Amino acid sequence: MSAARPPNARQGSIASAAIRQTWPMASEDTVVELVRACSVVERANGSIMAVGERPSRVALILSGTIVSTWSAPDGRIVYVGLFGPGQLLGVTTLTGGAIVSGIDALTTVTMLAWPSREFRAIVNSYPALALDLLDRCVYAIQLVNHLVQLRTFTTAASRLAGLLLQYEEFVFSTDAPLVARGQLSALAGVTPQMVSRILRRWEASGILRRVAPSGLELLDRNALAAEAAPLDAFPAPDGTSPGSSPPER
Repeated sequence: MSAARPPNARQGSIASAAIRQTWPMASEDTVVELVRACSVVERANGSIMAVGERPSRVALILSGTIVSTWSAPDGRIVYVGLFGPGQLLGVTTLTGGAIVSGIDALTTVTMLAWPSREFRAIVNSYPALALDLLDRCVYAIQLVNHLVQLRTFTTAASRLAGLLLQYEEFVFSTDAPLVARGQLSALAGVTPQMVSRILRRWEASGILRRVAPSGLELLDRNALAAEAAPLDAFPAPDGTSPGSSPPER
């Protein structure tokens, strides 16, 4: 179940602390405004934000892991990224548009959410907050450039291995993993057919084992890391730089 409501006294204190941690440059007035305008969203599973939803919202993840999704007209839904605490969602809605990807709870999630128009008005009044949004946009551009480099210069097997290691706790399970095998192709930028071929090869080599219906069991982590080693030639953007909020690990 999900809920969205103004923060009570305890939640207001938590919201205030989270806002100060996320935006340490914010003035006391900025923090007060952000706490006043936010609502608390809690979701155990399923959809949090739908593509095209109105009114648009901006949200800050406090705890848990969300998955960003794309959907096709024929009903297909693919995972395009996993994100955790500190990630700011819905930034593209600040120019008046609707959110461009779906947001689902992969684990139990708690977020602070603001109506996009109200959040923009607060940002307009406080330049330090606007600078943070600029930093986040710059980091996002750097991250997209990095992903394009990986998909241009590295093999499908290396990218898939890197993905499995990055999301190890979500993809390896002998029961029902939070990220099923069928979602790996979009996350790694590899066709579903290629994913199947690579997994069969790794299974024959004793690196992992496919478990019906959608699970994977990791047998040799060192061997999988060796498959991902070529990715090291293309370092990711500095995760400690201003604006960084790395994908969930």
